[in-house]
Amino acid sequence: MSRAAQTTSSWGPSLAVLSVVTAIAVSTIYLPQPLLTDFISQLGTTTAAASGIATAVQLGYALGIFLLVPLADHFQPRAQISLQMLLLVAGLLVTAALPGVGSIAAGFFAVGFVANIAQLIIPTAAKIAPDDAKHSTTSALVGSLLIGIFGGRIVAGLLGTLIGWRGVLVLFAVLVLLCLPLVRRVVPRQMPVAERVAYHRILFATLHRLATSGVLLESAIVQFFGFAAFNALWTVMVLHLTRVLHWTPATAGLFGVVGLLAGVLTLVGARTVQRLGSARIVDISLVLLLAALLTVAFDARLIWAFVPSVFVVTWANQLLQSANQGRVLLANPAGAAQANTMFMAAVFLGGSLGATLGPIAFERGGMGAVGVLGLALVGVAGVVRVIALLVERRRRGRRIPTTALEHGV
Repeated sequence: MSRAAQTTSSWGPSLAVLSVVTAIAVSTIYLPQPLLTDFISQLGTTTAAASGIATAVQLGYALGIFLLVPLADHFQPRAQISLQMLLLVAGLLVTAALPGVGSIAAGFFAVGFVANIAQLIIPTAAKIAPDDAKHSTTSALVGSLLIGIFGGRIVAGLLGTLIGWRGVLVLFAVLVLLCLPLVRRVVPRQMPVAERVAYHRILFATLHRLATSGVLLESAIVQFFGFAAFNALWTVMVLHLTRVLHWTPATAGLFGVVGLLAGVLTLVGARTVQRLGSARIVDISLVLLLAALLTVAFDARLIWAFVPSVFVVTWANQLLQSANQGRVLLANPAGAAQANTMFMAAVFLGGSLGATLGPIAFERGGMGAVGVLGLALVGVAGVVRVIALLVERRRRGRRIPTTALEHGV
């Protein structure tokens, strides 16, 4: 029996391997956030300079999605995944040995550039999974992304004080390397791929998708600003917890449990999202984000109020991304891979903006200023959404009279 024809019962271990790799790979781009205080103290640098590390890795990830992920349609996924895993191991090890904040930021940029392994695994798994397990496979891998995003924060926060930030990077490099032979056993050596075309044509076609899909353009812009607000908050979370609330770095790392719970709720409520419809969920999510960020601006020193606020911000962002991504894929059935590439690139470009602005706002006005920044960013997303709705309503208004005239009304 070929791997592509596995039964549902035998697919379980393969899915487990891919889920673990997905979680570990995506966690590497969030390591700088819980380690921010370690960078500042151990490198003797400023908050703004150290935050550049968190920005660099997000920029690298966004660029890698655009330049590398589209190749998976034209090259064997196992070879590309294996190569990027090896490069990720090398990037983490080299970065762990670098001396200054500038070189470390460059190292993390390289780490982010090759860390988009999850974006290769998810479509590959959808192809090789049994027919009756394809939907559950995608859901499991999306859940693994959420676990990696916040689980990595917890691990890094707990171990950072014990083995240092360099030790944390070495640990994650070892984890990626140990997973490599397992991935090569799961992903078939040969899979059907599209005919190879010139690389510049692949990139041009991917970029051109923005000009041909209004839904993609709108969703990408809305998510850009929504994710920027989310990332601005989480980038400075460890600074707020350690400096203002006087938590230890290890305890601050455990705050990632709030994000994990929000991710679980998102997955559990997937059917509700489908029932209400993606467009309505986008609107609801933006309102929830605005309300929660408003409370963040005032309750940051009251942990009993701050925790629910951060939970809602995280949950609403996950809902927003899930709904926007669903709209993008539904509106681009013939170019789903290209559309998803542009959407995810926009997401992490927004993340890099948030990672840049969040620490600046925090230094000037604490978490209250970060909440105000988030309100402004989500406000821009809301304006874009309203404009898109007005344009769509006008288009519908024009189509109705034309249709009526055609029928002689």
